[in-house]
Amino acid sequence: MSQPRSGLLSGLIVGFVATLVCAVAQAAVLLYGDRFIPAAFLTAGDGLWAMTTIAFASGLLLSLLVCLFRPGSRLLPWWSALCSAAAVALGWTTARATTTGGRPDLSLDRLITNFPAELTGLWPSLKDSWEPWLPLVVAALTAYFLVRVRVGRVRARRASLTPPEDPAPAEPEYRAPFEPLQSPTNPSRPTGDLFTPKDSGRA
Repeated sequence: MSQPRSGLLSGLIVGFVATLVCAVAQAAVLLYGDRFIPAAFLTAGDGLWAMTTIAFASGLLLSLLVCLFRPGSRLLPWWSALCSAAAVALGWTTARATTTGGRPDLSLDRLITNFPAELTGLWPSLKDSWEPWLPLVVAALTAYFLVRVRVGRVRARRASLTPPEDPAPAEPEYRAPFEPLQSPTNPSRPTGDLFTPKDSGRA
């Protein structure tokens, strides 16, 4: 009987595609969020709480996309956490690369020109302060725990639906050619000599 697939390959592909989707969505929120998000929330804590909330939503979206494909591999929670953190970093970089004077500038040439420089400058900002790490950690943990719960439920359901394996059949007893089949549990009793009188038990 064939074993159910773990969904590792499909989970890896979906996680990669979801990373790109979440990065674009986060960049759009960072560029146009001031139109529908209160300014008091965007400026609270120097924007740290807004960035953390957006990262949490990004991790939630990525985990939901991965969970749609019934993941069963234990590697997918770790992969989802990595993809979620990468989506947040790519969203930051995309938003910075397409901003001119604090306003969105959705020019493909500008994005191609500024993206490598913005991506390279991301590491110094992570190294100098702990604040950029908070949204990354929140996004990674959100994706990890949600996908892990989903993987556990999928594996438990598959285990309950898998029938028990049949016991191995007993090997037949070896017999030499032309040897009559005898029951191993009821051996034949010796008949003795037909011409020998029976012992009556008397002295």
